Amino acid sequence: MFRIFNRKSHRSEEIMESAASSITEETSIIKHGDIEEIEKDVISQTETPQLEHSKWQNPDYFQNQWQEYLFIFSCMMSQLLNQAATPQTLSIMNIITDSFNSEGGKETWLIASFPLVSGSFILISGRIGDIYGLKKTLVGGYIFFIIWSIISGLTKYSHSDTFFIVSRAFQGLSIAFILPNVMGIVGNIYKPDSNRKNIVISMIGASAPIGAFFGSLFAGLIGTEDPDQWPWAFYAFAIASAFNLAISIYSIPNSVPTNVHGFAMDWIGSVLAVIGLILLNFVWNQGPIVGWQTAYIIALLVVSVFFLALFFTYEVKYAESPLLPVEVTKNRHIIMILAALFLGWGSFGIFSFYYFSFLLNLRHYSALWAGTTYFMFAIWGTVAAVIVGAFIKKISAAFILFMSMVAFNIGIIMLSVTPVDQTYFRMNLGTMIILSFGMDMSFPAAAIILSDGLTMQYQGMAGSLANTMVNYSMSLCLGMGTTVERQINKSGNDLLKGYRGAEYLGIGLAGLGIIITAIYLGEILWGKRKQHLAANVVPDLS
Repeated sequence: MFRIFNRKSHRSEEIMESAASSITEETSIIKHGDIEEIEKDVISQTETPQLEHSKWQNPDYFQNQWQEYLFIFSCMMSQLLNQAATPQTLSIMNIITDSFNSEGGKETWLIASFPLVSGSFILISGRIGDIYGLKKTLVGGYIFFIIWSIISGLTKYSHSDTFFIVSRAFQGLSIAFILPNVMGIVGNIYKPDSNRKNIVISMIGASAPIGAFFGSLFAGLIGTEDPDQWPWAFYAFAIASAFNLAISIYSIPNSVPTNVHGFAMDWIGSVLAVIGLILLNFVWNQGPIVGWQTAYIIALLVVSVFFLALFFTYEVKYAESPLLPVEVTKNRHIIMILAALFLGWGSFGIFSFYYFSFLLNLRHYSALWAGTTYFMFAIWGTVAAVIVGAFIKKISAAFILFMSMVAFNIGIIMLSVTPVDQTYFRMNLGTMIILSFGMDMSFPAAAIILSDGLTMQYQGMAGSLANTMVNYSMSLCLGMGTTVERQINKSGNDLLKGYRGAEYLGIGLAGLGIIITAIYLGEILWGKRKQHLAANVVPDLS
């Protein structure tokens, strides 16, 4: 027995000496550029079996299953609150307008100011989260969101609609520091292309239509019961946000990596982007109100285009740590995904405003009844999320994104041909069902493609890009739709004709989204076919 043991020990020593000699020889020929690749190999080889087979990047993120469940719930609530904040002013927009005695067609700003600012700042907030901490940035965003939700309600006593619009803008600024960092945390916790990650993102996507329903419902309920109590729609919002903030602080792991690659904040690019985006959006929403011939509108339009052109030039040629990484600016497929997301949700922004205008001003629904009509979003949004979560591994995300553009297009087409005197339970109900799939297929599919397509250090940026397109497009495209409406209904006496014109623009936007996603899907399928053919080629051994 001792002989066997000695032989084994001797053999082990020979193996170790041989390995050490091999390492020494290989090390002598390592080039400086190979170090990073070798580090990756060492990490993958020394990874524990527990981490290798885990559904998380690090199995120690959560202390127990309930903490993970609360984490997922807090992520869903963040998306729900964002989407609830957008339509909560729509069901009561006539009540708020009367409360402030607003004039000059400022109704569009009741919805546009929130996504305008959130969409403009989301682009940089994800990068701030990547550098200074995703959880810290999210918590800070929630604190300011609660404060400005309360202030939005208190503006009633100022009797100034401008103060209310500005408060809503600061609400949008606050939410901009929440959503992308939620998606960044999800991207850091769960492994890329894992079922668990896809399901979680689908559940977050499901919260969008559910949030749209609850936001419009509760605001309508409060406004219909007593129009003077409409500020409680915002106070209740602050209470719900404080509740979710407490859950987020507990459930979000403190060990999520922070700026492990040592990135610096691109402040010059950030300033150029924010100024350009805000001015461009402001012009498109203010132009229809004061007239496009107004001098300051023309001047601001030129300035906004100049700043955006300067931003892209600086990012591509001069920025040392660009706000938009090379993985984005030089990846044609990612640009196509972002463009499609912009067009689809821009069409939905036009739908949302003119759908409520149609119900309140032509069908003369009460605020509560108008808000309740969104109930199909809550039901079918959940169904769509389950379907996407179950089949996204079997059906490519590219196909799901294409179908979402089709759903956006069909939904606004149906609204554009809906008769005024028709019951809700005919055309409008079907429209709600179809649009639920548009929202709940587009966001998860695009978020998964972006998150899996970008490296770990850009997960906050992945969330920023998706949410920038969703929020900014809803505001900008609404301004475009309002411009069309005012040009068609110049006299102001034919509301339906003006609404239809804006809706036709929405049809065109969603239709362009279909074309882009169809091209992207075709390229993905062709690439897979080429890989399949290459894998089945029998080599010539002669």
